Amino acid sequence: MAMKKANVAQKQWMKDISDACQYGVIGALYGEEYDDCDNWQLHHVKGRSFKHNKVSIGHWLILPVPFDLHDVSSNHPLNVTHHKNAFTNEFGMQTELMGELVGLMSAMGFYKLPPDNVLEAIEDLNA
Repeated sequence: MAMKKANVAQKQWMKDISDACQYGVIGALYGEEYDDCDNWQLHHVKGRSFKHNKVSIGHWLILPVPFDLHDVSSNHPLNVTHHKNAFTNEFGMQTELMGELVGLMSAMGFYKLPPDNVLEAIEDLNA
């Protein structure tokens, strides 16, 4: 199956997340240990083509995650790729982290957030 490509708005959302990471978002999400984190990756929580309630949210449900907590080559005990339960036990549900990310970016006042139907579909998940 071909990978679903991001549309223009979704690509902008990814760029905006990347930009927001310059303003302390990583530390706000994962704790002060990561305040100065400049080595992180974008994590598609449910995969790029994921839909919920017929709403395509895969390219919207994205978290910036410190490298050691995401990269497949990392053996960190809280790595979301290898130890999802340990990750969520430590940092909270990924949908809750997404809610925090959206709140932080909204408070900054200069980012366009995902559409309301996308945010509602994400809030409806238990991930």
